[in-house]
Amino acid sequence: MTYGVVPEGFVRKPLEQILAEVQASLITEFGPDVIQTPQSPLGQLNGLFANLTAQLWEVAQDVYQSYDPDQAEGTRLDVLAKMRLLARAAGESDEEFRRAITNAGRARNDIQDLARAIVAVPGVTYVRVYLNESNEIDENGLPPGSVAVAVLGGDDEAIATEMRRYIVPGITTVGNVYVSTEIDGFCRSFALLRPILIPVSIDVTVRMRKDALGCPPPSTTAIRDGLVLELTSGIRRLLNGDDVDTYRVRSIIESAYPNVEVVSVIAQRIEDLDTAQQQVTDQERAVIAFVEMATVSIDDVTVTQVL
Repeated sequence: MTYGVVPEGFVRKPLEQILAEVQASLITEFGPDVIQTPQSPLGQLNGLFANLTAQLWEVAQDVYQSYDPDQAEGTRLDVLAKMRLLARAAGESDEEFRRAITNAGRARNDIQDLARAIVAVPGVTYVRVYLNESNEIDENGLPPGSVAVAVLGGDDEAIATEMRRYIVPGITTVGNVYVSTEIDGFCRSFALLRPILIPVSIDVTVRMRKDALGCPPPSTTAIRDGLVLELTSGIRRLLNGDDVDTYRVRSIIESAYPNVEVVSVIAQRIEDLDTAQQQVTDQERAVIAFVEMATVSIDDVTVTQVL
């Protein structure tokens, strides 16, 4: 049997097993005729050593369990509570404090908890939670007291099931896909916001020079690749409803390459390139609605150097 930290938790080695291993080791060293009866001097030493070792196993188990709020006690429980910015009230028992730390019996309705739960749904690649707590329709078109969960990937029903755990009855959900869930005979419907992916082309002209140390500027290919990487997976990645405009492109390129100046940016929804809209669209900005999400491919981005 395996002892210590295992996938199921921590398994402590029992005293009987420790004593048997000590006795087996002495037989290996001194032969089968070694006297280890409980009354013998060697047997007494075996018992003392096994008892001390068993105590070490108990300490190891206590240390392992002390990182679990459901098992920690006393001071260790106070330390774990600090991670949630909680402090023990005067006279509060470990059991009461433990329930406060773990939210036992309480609904967890924080936005980050909802987002974290949906991220864990298999296949989900993008999650953004929007909340309108005002008394007016917000800039995204969300009505007062509503929640919109924008998701790419994952199964609709699995996502709706997680939403049911965190969104209390009476809160309006906003989206373009509707899913019904049933638990214990009670049905609730949720709206998911499945962003419509809009391919966008970007044409950038740049002016480049050597930096203060005389080092040459990056290539236009490096600039293009860095821009696409940041727009698709960096800290300034495009979210649903984000326009692709000159400011976003310039901030990415010029912050990454101080010796590169962005002269102009032309961003355009690819679906508009072959239509009459091309003549009236503000070419410095590809306008993306809240229910849409811009996608950028290396093949649709060009970077040109000018003098």
